[in-house]
Amino acid sequence: MSTQTVSSLTLLVPLDGSPLAEQALPFVRTLAALVPTKVHLLRVIAPALVRAVASHEAVMLAVAGDTLGDQDEQIDTMRETLQAEAEGYLEREAATLVTQVQEVQREVAFGLPAEQIVAAAARLGDGMIVMATHGKGGLLRWALGSVTTRVLHLTARPVLLVRGTNLSQEEAPVPSLRRIMVALDGSLEAERALPLAAGLAHAANADMLLAQVIDPVSAPISVLAADDATARLRELAFHYLDHIAGEITGDVGRSVTTTVPVGHVAEEIVEEAARKHIDLIVLGRHGLSGAQPSFLGGTAQKVSQASSVPLLVAG
Repeated sequence: MSTQTVSSLTLLVPLDGSPLAEQALPFVRTLAALVPTKVHLLRVIAPALVRAVASHEAVMLAVAGDTLGDQDEQIDTMRETLQAEAEGYLEREAATLVTQVQEVQREVAFGLPAEQIVAAAARLGDGMIVMATHGKGGLLRWALGSVTTRVLHLTARPVLLVRGTNLSQEEAPVPSLRRIMVALDGSLEAERALPLAAGLAHAANADMLLAQVIDPVSAPISVLAADDATARLRELAFHYLDHIAGEITGDVGRSVTTTVPVGHVAEEIVEEAARKHIDLIVLGRHGLSGAQPSFLGGTAQKVSQASSVPLLVAG
């Protein structure tokens, strides 16, 4: 199995102006400390926001006995105002990164957030999208849970999801990359996440844990027969993971170990990450052309909502 040397990174970081979205930035700094990193900050202004602000402004002026002009002029004026504010915001955020990254670019786009994020990632070429998500349903000012899900469906680029907290950037602990867990399901699609995961482990001199979750077997014959079947599946899974570990051991930073928990896939990934003090969970996409996020469809979304550990969907 070929691995991937991560000698540099290009990171697309969508920001919506909220402190929660900005919680992706500490992880950007952690990655930039490992390899030369270029960062592209993106602020997307949705059409609904332009219309809402323009309408509010028109009402306020009407109350004062003034007017902004016709509706098209109002929209154009408000677009210019919001763009100027967004450019100033991104300039301030870029200033916090310039000493830590190789290059910082800024872009303001108008349109639907998910579509604009995916389009920007395509223009950048090889790179990674880094987004913060909220634990309660994955919601941000953009309703970023739905934005995140749509981005995962629309792009084949790696997407790193960082769980937002109530802590400020100053209060939050500095992210580390000492232990990386890659969740596999035996499919080639899931294995496509391994090269990037191994490359990051090598760059960070991190330990890697390969995990495969076995759903407990329910058999009408007897409990003993079901237990035997589950045990056999775990044996096969360990054999598979040990084979993968043997192929990549020389390419990662430190050790490669394996684990085969039994239970529901997303729940066991979250619990195993907590038990093993994992710093990054990596999942591979599963489906034609990466149309489905992660293996077994909604695993990535469930893990991102339930775990405080950053999640990288790749492959």
